[in-house]
This record gives sequence, structure tokens and C-alpha cells, in this order.
Amino acid sequence: MQTTCLVLAALVLCAAAADAGQTAKPYRLWTGPPIPGVHDIPYLDVVTHVRVHAAVGGEYQFLHGASIVEHKGTLFASWANSPIDENSADEVVRGRRSTDGGLTWSEVEVIAPGFADTAERHSHAPFLSHKGQLWAFAARWGVGPGKPFPGLRTEAFALDERTGKWASRGIVGHDCWPCVQPLRMADGNWITAGPDKDARRPRVMISHGDDLRTWDTVAIPVPDGIAISFAETTVIPDGRHVLAIVRPRSPRLALVAESGDFGRSWSPCRPSNYPMSDAKPYAGVLSTGQRYLVSNFPAKGMSQRDTLVIAVGKPGEKAFSRLWKIRFGPSKAPLGGRAKGRQWSYPYAHEHHGKLYVVYSISKEDCGLSIIPLRALRWQPLPEPPAGGP
Repeated sequence: MQTTCLVLAALVLCAAAADAGQTAKPYRLWTGPPIPGVHDIPYLDVVTHVRVHAAVGGEYQFLHGASIVEHKGTLFASWANSPIDENSADEVVRGRRSTDGGLTWSEVEVIAPGFADTAERHSHAPFLSHKGQLWAFAARWGVGPGKPFPGLRTEAFALDERTGKWASRGIVGHDCWPCVQPLRMADGNWITAGPDKDARRPRVMISHGDDLRTWDTVAIPVPDGIAISFAETTVIPDGRHVLAIVRPRSPRLALVAESGDFGRSWSPCRPSNYPMSDAKPYAGVLSTGQRYLVSNFPAKGMSQRDTLVIAVGKPGEKAFSRLWKIRFGPSKAPLGGRAKGRQWSYPYAHEHHGKLYVVYSISKEDCGLSIIPLRALRWQPLPEPPAGGP
């Protein structure tokens, strides 16, 4: 049975780093036992799967980049929608609401409307509920030089509590596509992260305290020899320290960078010892004190987005040491369109009332939700092998 041995992965990684002129050792993102083959990774004991939104043929058949948040007792989910193809000029941000803990969802609403008279479009929009106001920070791009996201900016939208409608609060950031919910740092500023307009360089955006209309963009260095296809990035702040985990290209091992000054400067990206597919990751810290990471798991002979997993650490520890499958196997066949395929991908997570709500794309057409009780992620020592066993 095929296994993914982290020791061998690290040796391969060191050889690749040497070829690229790199001397940094792999970052120890995983400190648990050797990770088994994908078929031997356990499923979660308890999880509820819900379809938040399903594509209808001929009507917004492309969906990607889902987000979720709780605000005043209601769950809000959003995603980027295009009529057929990924990142087309007709792309908008739409969403639904749930008042029963994510089991049923409202009719579709528009959050960021796109543009009928220009080549610009809106896309993926992380949420933030803060001081009674619900925000969404949408990527906006499509005008000017540069590929694949020319003119990339971040436009803020806020929910009008009186009308229930969303309204623009203007351009708040530049050259960063935010992929994760803004997180408060110990210095009082907020931080989010994502790729630049060329997609190949990770960035963070840092607020000016609670002024959510003004954000600074800071580059995370990528040394020669490290290839990135799309630099979707997730961050975990911890005092002055911020850990960034970046989508890898090859080898299939998560990339890591660190900051010791609240995200103002960064070490260069370097590979870790944790297997990750070429797809967007999402990380955070649970109320139990456990760090978690949701990502796609690379497996030989399978599509790299056939398996969505969650790794957690022991409470208070900085690395991950337990692993479970969330979704596994081919998803539904897509209706059709550019850059689509069977997959469970691009996760985004939010904790609420003792549960972790994980949303993701299904075949880049539907929005899926997995509701995971925190008790299912409780860190426990692994059983000892039987006497005389291997």
C-alpha cells in the first residue's frame, strides 16, 4: 500500500532545494507520525455535509472562492459566480444566508455586482464581522497591463442593516487578492493575505487599526528556484509572529514564510514537510487552542483535488500532528466551462457555536459546506501499536 513518508519527502525536498541553490531546511509544519497513504487517512467521526448552492445549467455555472461567517446569529456564505467560465468578464460575488446553523439557506443575493460597461469584474470576497458591521473584501480586476489579474485591487462592501442590501465602501487595497478572513493582530491591526496581480507572488494586507478602508500591501519574498502557480496564502498571527502558508506548485509540499514584526517584513518562502496539492489552503486557530489547516492532499493515481483534509495540532503547539479526511473521491462531473474539473477545493473556514464551518467549491460549480463539531477535532494520543507489531 502506497504511503506518503515525510522523511522521504524531506530528502527529496532537500535535493530540490540544493538544485535551486537553496540551503534552508524544510519547515517542520508536521510533527506527527508518518502520514499514511490517502486511503488510510481516517474520516472524521462526526461531520454534516450540506449543499449551500447548486449550479443551474445556463445560469451562473461557474462558482469558486467561497467564504463564510456568522453575523448577529445568521450565517452568511458567498462565492464568485460567472455564467460559464472561470474569471470571465461577467463575474460577480453572490451569496446566501442561513438562520438554522447552516442546514438550510435563503435565496441568492448579490454582494459585489461586477460591471456591465467595463472589462472589470468582482471575485472572491472574505468576510469580517466587526463592531456590529459586516464587511466583504472583494477582489476587483480586469483593466490595465499585467496578467492574469491586471489592475488588481480590493473593494470593500458593507451590509446595510436597515435594507439588508450591500453597498460599496470604495477601494481599500492594491495588488493583493485577499483569500482569508482578516485576523486581528496583537498590535491592533488586521491582516489578510493572497496573491498579487501576477498570481505568482504572495502578499499580505495590513489595516491601520480599525480603519478598514485603508490597508497597506506587503510582499512576501519568493527566492529563485521556488515556482508558484497561484500564490493563495493563509496566515496565523501569534503575538509579533505571523506564519504564512502558501500554495505550492512543485514539489507538493506546503510553502511557509515567517514574520517577526506583525507582517511588516518576511523571511523568504521555503518548503515545509507537509504534503499539499497545488490548491488554496486555509488555516486558523480554534477556541480549543489548536491550530488547524484545511487543504487538498496529493495522492498518487488520483486528481490532486479529490481529497480535502484537515490537520490539527495539540492545543498550544505551532505545528500539526493529527489528520482527517473531510471529502474524498471524485466529485460530480461539471456542466462544462473553462478550467473546471471534478474537485473539492478552495476551502474557507469559520468557527461558530462549537463547530467549524468549512465551505469549498464542488467541481467549480457548487458551494459545499461541511459542519464539523470541535469535539471531532480533539487532539488525543494515538494508540500504541500491539506488542510484537511493526
